[in-house]
Amino acid sequence: MTAPRRGVRCVVESMNYSACGLVPGDAFEVDQNGLRITRGTGFCMFAIASVLPLLQGRIGEAGLEEWLATRPMVTCPDPAESLRMRLEPLETTQP
Repeated sequence: MTAPRRGVRCVVESMNYSACGLVPGDAFEVDQNGLRITRGTGFCMFAIASVLPLLQGRIGEAGLEEWLATRPMVTCPDPAESLRMRLEPLETTQP
């Protein structure tokens, strides 16, 4: 039997525009094994950098699901873009 791998999926929800070419639905995932871009395209490093400090100490820990149940939103640091990303629970199984 495989163990569940818990983490976070960060999904682009909306924006005014994207200097990096992101579109709603683009996402990246973070779990105990690291970071993964889900669609095989690039992802803005500044948007990723705005999420990672929030995840420090939470990945793989008890309480992650309760925190994610609030459906937290994160914004990219560029105010003109107004890029908003939703954090969601990620649960997959390891091979």
